[in-house]
Order: sequence, then C-alpha cells, then structure tokens
Amino acid sequence: MGSSMSMGVSYAERLDLREDLPPIPHTFHQVLDVLDKESTTALDIERIVEQDPVLTMKILRLANSPYYGGSGGINSVARAVVALGLEEVRNLVIGLSLTSAFSGDADIEGFAVRELWLHSIGVAKASKMIAENLPGVDANEIFTAGLIHDLGRFLLCRYFPEELGEIMALKERDGITLLEAEERFGLTHGELGAYLAVSWGLSDFFANVLRYHHRPQGAGCHGVAVGVVFLADVLCQKLGIGWTINGEVDKVLVPRSLGLAPETVKKIAFRLRQDKDLLIEQWSGVLNV
Repeated sequence: MGSSMSMGVSYAERLDLREDLPPIPHTFHQVLDVLDKESTTALDIERIVEQDPVLTMKILRLANSPYYGGSGGINSVARAVVALGLEEVRNLVIGLSLTSAFSGDADIEGFAVRELWLHSIGVAKASKMIAENLPGVDANEIFTAGLIHDLGRFLLCRYFPEELGEIMALKERDGITLLEAEERFGLTHGELGAYLAVSWGLSDFFANVLRYHHRPQGAGCHGVAVGVVFLADVLCQKLGIGWTINGEVDKVLVPRSLGLAPETVKKIAFRLRQDKDLLIEQWSGVLNV
C-alpha cells in the first residue's frame, strides 16, 4: 500500500523531531489559565486582549457584526463585554487566538484552511447549543472543545500532505469514509490532534475530545462531552457549515449517552440553519488565513 505505510518511525516521533510545531497561542493559554480561577472578571479578559491590537480590532469587528445586531456602537473591549456578555467575548477571543496559530497554512486539495476553520467554529457554536440542554455540562468548556476538535486535520495537511493524498486515494478507491481511510492507513486526525493537545499541556478532557470525537463510545468518563462534539460535528456536516465532505454523513446519529429527545435535536439543527449564513459572514471577514 506504499512505502509511507512503514511504521519504522512512528508519526508521533516524526512530529517530535520537528521544530516548527505551532506553539500554544499565548492569548489562548492566558484565557484558559484565567478561567481556571474562581472568579473571572471582564477586566481580566480586557487586560489579555488589549496586549494585542490586532486581536482587539477583530473582537470589535465581530462585536459590531450583523450576527450580534451590528449597531456599530461598540468601540472598546469593555463595551463588547457589556453588550455580548463575558462568556461570548471569551469564546471570541479563544476562536481568534487559535485561528491565528495556523494562519500560515496553505490549502490542500479537498481541505481549504478557511473552510476548515469555519467548520470548527460552527461545531463550537453547535456544541455550546447542545450542552445548554444537558445538566452538569459546562457549555463554555464544550465550546472550546468543539473549536479545537479538528486540530489534527491542520497537522495532517501541514506535516503529512503525501500521506493525506494516499488516504484520499484509498477513500476513493475502496468507497469508504475519510475516517475509515485514515484508520486503515494508520494515521488519524484524532490521534494527531490528541498529540498536539498533550504537547500544549491541555487537560486529558481536551485530549480525549480530540482523540475520540468520531468514536465517542471509546471516551470513558468524558463520553458525554465527546458525544456532544460528535453530534455537533455531524450536524455541521449535514448543514454544510464550512468544510464538508459530500456524502459522508448519511443520517444524524444522536449518542444515547446524551439522552436528548429528537425534538430537541431538531430545534438545535433549526437554529443552526437559521444562523448559518450570518455565522459564516461574521467569521469570514476576520479569519487571517
């Protein structure tokens, strides 16, 4: 099946040898750190954001976008927090700081970087909507999990373009899904994403979301959270939010661990469909990819 199938040097070892792995974005790290503390204030977020003038400009652009009613009157991070709420601004900061970490990536056939990010942002939003219907699940933590769930795809495109080409050829030749082709080849974006999460010092929770978001039944104690991201991913694929693969998603499977009624899932899908165009317009203008 090709010489690159040889596991003489594992893919993790190949990544270990690289000196150009993206470091954890400074702002992303700071925001996660601040949120671990008991009481986070608007001032904490302001202090982090205002260190970065470009980020500040993008936050204000998003805050004044049609998605949020677009009055144009928000001219400071403090005003953005008042208008949108601390949690929403925190989520915008996390999204923008992460997308900038991969801003130098080039498109590969079938994988446009901007579309990959729009998909990830859609999954983050959908994950938060789903989590708000589940007791004991932190909707903002799930937003972050949804946002980073496909980081392994960026690593696959950046560091393994030849292997990715072979995986795509395998998918076409055998008429299988992209995930099945990755698994058969022995190089999955889930494992690559988990590798990056560990190298960034993220929690086991985030590493497991990245590793198991296509196989939530394997996620153990994080099964509910991973199930949320799995469902959000499927909904965004089905609705065509950002990067999608034609014909990959046949029907929407709702993990039993979530205990969600079909009507609830339909309502979430309806809201996503309503928000889709504004969401894409909102983020397309600020993605520096």
